[in-house]
Amino acid sequence: MIPITVHVPNHRVDEFYIRFGEFTANVSLPEAPIRLPSGVVPAWIQDENALELATKLWSEVSLPGASLLKILVHDVEDETVYWTPDELATAFGHPQGKSRVAGVLGGIGKAIRRAGMPIYTTPFETPWHYIWDWDREHYSMTPEVAQLLRRARISRNVS
Repeated sequence: MIPITVHVPNHRVDEFYIRFGEFTANVSLPEAPIRLPSGVVPAWIQDENALELATKLWSEVSLPGASLLKILVHDVEDETVYWTPDELATAFGHPQGKSRVAGVLGGIGKAIRRAGMPIYTTPFETPWHYIWDWDREHYSMTPEVAQLLRRARISRNVS
């Protein structure tokens, strides 16, 4: 590996960590995610092995990643939940705030690749996993993804 130093504008650091995690994973892009009234969700959540794949994700994430993912799925019931970076950083409670949240989300992005989850092309022609979404102002979690991830976490803890 070659170490590379880049300069990133302060307002794009969060996005940089996320996109860099996706870039280093190098996973092929499937056709399209599903667009539901609650938001955009990955198509794989409707597959018969969705619970197994979601369980594998939990086994791939780091302890900080699991803590942050639990926050993202915890209170999502019938509607998509949105957080600003500051709100998510406060809920996460790390002293480095939203920069640390962005770094942990980038790590979860790598875990998503290790778990073999598909990546989709966004309307901006960029790759994205749709486990959570980021509209450059808010992170969001749809009820469909949150419910599956909660079930997978419970099934992983039981097994």
